[in-house]
Amino acid sequence: MRVETRSIVRAAAALVTSAIVAISVACGGGQPQQQQAPEASAPPAPKVLTAAERASWYQNCWSHFNNKAWDEFKACYADTVESDQVDSGQPVAKGIDAVAASAKMLTGAFPDMKGTGELILIDGDTIVSVYLLNGTHSGPLMGPGGQSIPATNKPIGYLQAHVAQTDSTGAKVVKEEFYSDSGTMMAQLGLSPAHARPVTASATAAPKVVLAAGTPAEMSNVDLARVQMAAFNKHDAKGVDAHNAPDSVYHDMAMPKDQTAKESLAGTLDMFKAFPDAKLVTLSIWSAGDYVVSVGRLEGTNNGPMAAMGVKKATGKSVAVRYLDITRWDSGKIKEEWLFYDGMAFATQLGIAGK
Repeated sequence: MRVETRSIVRAAAALVTSAIVAISVACGGGQPQQQQAPEASAPPAPKVLTAAERASWYQNCWSHFNNKAWDEFKACYADTVESDQVDSGQPVAKGIDAVAASAKMLTGAFPDMKGTGELILIDGDTIVSVYLLNGTHSGPLMGPGGQSIPATNKPIGYLQAHVAQTDSTGAKVVKEEFYSDSGTMMAQLGLSPAHARPVTASATAAPKVVLAAGTPAEMSNVDLARVQMAAFNKHDAKGVDAHNAPDSVYHDMAMPKDQTAKESLAGTLDMFKAFPDAKLVTLSIWSAGDYVVSVGRLEGTNNGPMAAMGVKKATGKSVAVRYLDITRWDSGKIKEEWLFYDGMAFATQLGIAGK
């Protein structure tokens, strides 16, 4: 009886197994289906920084430069970044390693170099800043012509404008431009007899940060700036001056000191006499708060003297000098202006550098 029971149980189990196999064949083919492994989930989309977060990120990148934290500094850049020291005569640094090498070379010449932020303006993926560079020349420095300049052990302190174009996340620089006057640095080091601004020290605890908001007031300031530049191209000095407040201050970074509105007007008149065909070619213009940023090129042919620029007599030569200009507007008038360009490049194009 027990043997018969075990036989019946084995037979029943076999029938159940055959039924399961039959159902599997009917539903999915000749073999039982195996469980599929779950598909790998897609990586999360990169975080897109807000304008305020970009301002913080940008200052952190400068801190990495100041602290010589090169791995963190490189993380601020895209692998294919291009970095241009505008009109310096040095080649554009291409690639993240070339940018890092350039920064290391500079801090090799000025081991204590630090940048202090004065102003940061942000519009979308574009950041424009004014930073004060301070340091002591205690190592070999590559000169404008590529020659090595031995240490002078003298300090420098001058303002520089920086344009950083980021990727869509706002966390990687894909292109950057630096605007500064190499003549000022050379004069501060005692390597140029030209008159230049004295060594400047920072008086700011933190940079002023202004974020573009696309307001009607910002758009109006851009329109006014365009009208002023059009007046310049028409050689309408009074039209240019009409946009300046009576108490405006003009910071031409290649000049030894700031100018008043009247002095700025006199300089404009001298420019028109020395360069009868002078014109501004605007490459970009935008506004953030009360500030308008314009990037462009000054073109013209020298047909007369201009003492302020060291032109004693007409050279007959043409110039094409790139510039970055920042104006601060109040009630439709310019209260303050910063002009960045390389005065040495200007003098070199005219053939008067070193004279």
